[in-house]
Amino acid sequence: MPRYSILITVIIALIVTLSTVSFTVWEFYKLNRQQYLSNIFSKNELIHQIYKYAVERKLSEEVFKNNLLIYRLESMDENPKKVYILDEGEKVQKETFEDLNAYIKKSKHSFLISDILQENFIEMIVYEEKVYFHLKTSAEGFLLKASDLEPYRMGNLLYAYMTIVWIILFSFFYILRSFYPLRQLRDNIKKFADGDMLVSFDLKGKDEISEVANEFNKAAKKINTLIESRNLFLRNIMHELKTPITKGRFSVEMLEDTKYKSRLLNVFIRMEGLINEMALVEQIAAGFNQANREDYRAVDILSEALDLGFFEEDNYSLDISSDLMLHVDYKLFATAIKNMIDNAIKYSDDKKVIITAREGKLLFENYGKGLDEPLSYYLEPFTKSHKAVHSFGLGLYIVNSILESHGYELKYEYLNGWNRFWFEIS
Repeated sequence: MPRYSILITVIIALIVTLSTVSFTVWEFYKLNRQQYLSNIFSKNELIHQIYKYAVERKLSEEVFKNNLLIYRLESMDENPKKVYILDEGEKVQKETFEDLNAYIKKSKHSFLISDILQENFIEMIVYEEKVYFHLKTSAEGFLLKASDLEPYRMGNLLYAYMTIVWIILFSFFYILRSFYPLRQLRDNIKKFADGDMLVSFDLKGKDEISEVANEFNKAAKKINTLIESRNLFLRNIMHELKTPITKGRFSVEMLEDTKYKSRLLNVFIRMEGLINEMALVEQIAAGFNQANREDYRAVDILSEALDLGFFEEDNYSLDISSDLMLHVDYKLFATAIKNMIDNAIKYSDDKKVIITAREGKLLFENYGKGLDEPLSYYLEPFTKSHKAVHSFGLGLYIVNSILESHGYELKYEYLNGWNRFWFEIS
């Protein structure tokens, strides 16, 4: 779905609503205008009757026009605008009739065929907000201005249409305004997820969005309280565990060199290693902070990993370009590489590992026996090979957790006696 799918839906609804209203008003306008013009066109009957009376009575054109003036029908024959009115005016309605002059001429045996075939009509013309009637016969033509008639005006309909449009637009902007707290809530949730634990979700208002935001605010405060309690507990437990271990190791070092001293020393070393690995697991499980990611050279991260593991130069070989850059958390990624090197050396036949970077892969290869179980088995915490006496089964679990937090993958294959682990970094 698009990022602002709700907003797009509202915009589409607005367009459809405005289009529907506009189409309905336009159709109503055309129908109403047609009805209005049909009503005022009824005046053509009056003009026809006056003309018929003048022909039957053989009245002069002057008397005919004076009779029209009684009904506010002004002759435009002498007006210079007549040509423009006939050519450019809107021909609204038209009605034909039989010309009495033609029958009179026919009775006197002096008519022409053209007189019979010529169309005789009265049409209504609208020009410059005025109404005109054009009377055309075989003998003559008149253009009459109806002073008492006005063309159709859509003032009230336009006012109603603009009112409806204003209401729709006001409702639309009100809905958009109601989305602002939702966007603010989204931004605050994103900040909270990125590690800003002090962000406030509190919103004023009584609508559903404000209620949801306030509930988020309460939840965030509870989460902050739990995190603070957890951090306090971990600091205390680490301190309480490490202190006796340190004292124990110091005391053991003072004993005479016997097999019991060696066993006790290994126990304390393993306990200290377990505490350190558990602390790292807790750090990863607590959430990865994207803000700590920066661009680093792969060779620098690898150098840090080698220093962390105190590896001898005889145990590894490198083939990594100095230009290769990684966008990672420096310490966490160095820890992941350290664990991979440590595992590769520990479980190889010749105690060596080959580290290369090519085609978007950071590759660790060692010669030895393949894994007893599928890779997924070793990615779970506290799972290990049966011969891994000095391992807590957290190495690959920690590596995989760090890679997942960066959006990378850990993969494995066994080929011709070689174990090949690699990080998919592209």
